[in-house]
Amino acid sequence: MISIAVCDDNEITAQEISEKVKQCCPIEAEVSVFYHIKDILFSIHNENKLFDIIFMDIEFDVSSGIEASKQINAWHPDCQIIYITNYTNYFTSVYETSHIYYILKKDIDTYLSTALKKAIQQIAKINQYYLIIQSKQQHIRIAQSKILYLERIMRTTNIHTADTIYQTPEKMDSLLERLCPWFCPSHRSYIVNGRHIVNLDRHHAILSNDTSVPVSRTCYESLKKTFARCIWQMGCILQMKKRKESFNDA
Repeated sequence: MISIAVCDDNEITAQEISEKVKQCCPIEAEVSVFYHIKDILFSIHNENKLFDIIFMDIEFDVSSGIEASKQINAWHPDCQIIYITNYTNYFTSVYETSHIYYILKKDIDTYLSTALKKAIQQIAKINQYYLIIQSKQQHIRIAQSKILYLERIMRTTNIHTADTIYQTPEKMDSLLERLCPWFCPSHRSYIVNGRHIVNLDRHHAILSNDTSVPVSRTCYESLKKTFARCIWQMGCILQMKKRKESFNDA
């Protein structure tokens, strides 16, 4: 399920757009409606509500949808903003913000489906690099690059990052299916991010924060291959950066 917001100060129009979105969206979606910019900004900033897609009107009585979108870009850069307006004179101004589509309200039936599909495709690309978990009746999205390792204790999986430990009842097998290829089990109770391994032997993996994670005999060979692949990939990335720097200096 994705979360969608419609923000328009005309209540009738906002409800009409909301109904069209529900009918047109190709996947299950929760649609929230806001009539004032201050309300959607409060929901995002103070209530930690993360919307995947926002349909944003541009002209409001006391504020601008473009200015609000700048703030949303800063708080939630992965949110896909679709401007929906009666006016054509904002075509240039909207490029001050990150957005995915611009629809004139008179053309909503023509372009709504295309805009939604484009936004959903972009969300799918972004989500490849996040792990979305269920924790305490809410969904949490964690950047996979920040995950050091996962540890299963009793009926809880602890997801360790450098700053935080997230907890979820989900089992390791289910989580591993959604993780990038550089994650590998090191033990029946551990999954390690190969990109954070700095040293590996048959009994332990030392991670970038100096944590030592156990390595079982059955997991060692596959973990060693994952570690080697990560080293090779990181070496290729560094070479590309050096070539780019050399080209820019030339």
